[in-house]
Parts: sequence; C-alpha cells; structure tokens
Amino acid sequence: MSQVLIVAIITQIIFLLGEIPFAGYLQSVGFNTASFSHFSFLLFAVTRFIGISGQMYLWGATEIGRVSAIMGCLGIIISNLAGVFLLHQKALSMPGYVGLGFAVISVCLLTTK
Repeated sequence: MSQVLIVAIITQIIFLLGEIPFAGYLQSVGFNTASFSHFSFLLFAVTRFIGISGQMYLWGATEIGRVSAIMGCLGIIISNLAGVFLLHQKALSMPGYVGLGFAVISVCLLTTK
C-alpha cells in the first residue's frame, strides 16, 4: 500500500472523528452561538486542523488532481461505512452500492502507478 493512500485514509478518519460528535451535538441542540464554546466544537476544530495538515502534505507529495480524486473517493467510502456500521443509518440502495463500488475501483486505479 502506498504512503499516499495510508496518509489519505488516516486523514479522512481524522476528519470523521471530529465531524460525528459535533454533528450529533448540533442535531440535538441546534446551531447557535453557544455551540462554539462546546467541547465538541473544539474537537471538531482540532481534528479539522490535523486533517488539513495531512491533506497539505499529500498535495505537496503528489499531483493535485490525483490527490483530490483519492480524497473524494475515500471520503465517500469511509462516510458510508461509518454511517452504516457506527451510526446505524439505513443501508444504501443497489445503485448506491454500485456507485460505492466504482469509488473503490477508482481509488485502486488512482493509487497504482
């Protein structure tokens, strides 16, 4: 597995670790100015900073078009997996899984030389 793919996967997981708690907090309380002083916003901001640092490393190490496509596909894949297995959301339809399969194939093709 290439270093680019490993850093991209870790970066996307870091993004999700900050987004899920803050989204849950906003869903329960709603969006207002007090939301910015909650712990989940601090977690969101810190994980966003770390994730963006990983993306900047990737953009410096690889062609920008390839990295953008890899990050987009990995975002789709990891978000769907987290939604079904962690958040217990409804599974996708058959066309959704076909699209998810195309995302997996595209990541495999983009990470090969």
